[in-house]
Order: sequence, then structure tokens, then C-alpha cells
Amino acid sequence: CEPEDSCCCCGWEGASPPLSAVVWSYITLHHNCDLSFLSDFRYTMQKRFPSILEVYYKSNEWSGIHGIRENDQMTWLSSKN
Repeated sequence: CEPEDSCCCCGWEGASPPLSAVVWSYITLHHNCDLSFLSDFRYTMQKRFPSILEVYYKSNEWSGIHGIRENDQMTWLSSKN
């Protein structure tokens, strides 16, 4: 892009980033931050609304994010000991 164009340094024009950039940012944040409180929330969901939690796990697996279910199960098992 030329400096006088309305392009941002990331390659998209206009004020809003593309959806893929937003999704990528969410995934990066989700994997890089300590979000252990979400595991506690999912534990509560598993006890009260297991079918909703299953949809959450499946949607992440379909989008290529694996291991959340397994990490939750390990966390919940270790907290019982």
C-alpha cells in the first residue's frame, strides 16, 4: 500500500478487520492467556447443561481446536484429589 491509501499495515482496507483476523485473534488469546476460570465455568455447565457443553466441545473440534475437553477432564480429576 502507498502511504496515502487508506490501507492498514495488516493488509485490509477500511476501518474493520476481516472476520478471519478477528477469529485468529480470539484463538490466539484463548491459547495464550491463563483462562482457568473458564474451566470452572465449563465444569458448572457440565453439571447443569451437559448437552450445551457438548455442543461447545464439538464446535471447537470442528474448527480445528482440539484438547479442550481432555484438558478440562484432567483439571477436574486433579482438583478432586
